[in-house]
Amino acid sequence: MGVADRYARHRSRRDPEFKRIWEDKDRRKRFELSSKIIELRLKMGLNQTKFAKVIGVKQPYLSRLENGDENITYDGLERLFNKAGATLKLKIEYNKDSV
Repeated sequence: MGVADRYARHRSRRDPEFKRIWEDKDRRKRFELSSKIIELRLKMGLNQTKFAKVIGVKQPYLSRLENGDENITYDGLERLFNKAGATLKLKIEYNKDSV
């Protein structure tokens, strides 16, 4: 289990709204991206304020990204991860049975 999953499990215990969202499969997709941002920040051992400085954004914007309340383009996300010294990889899986 990754850092993001542990974070989600922990936050779900404290925040019923987050738990409801996390358990909703359609909405969870949106939070998968957020969890990756949180996972990177936690791996770096930084709070939101320090991580925001590293990636060149304001803390409120980072908070919205982590809460799934802000959309970001692939290019924007790639820049964010690159500034943090990480690489963004996109994985697409084709399921011929679903077509």
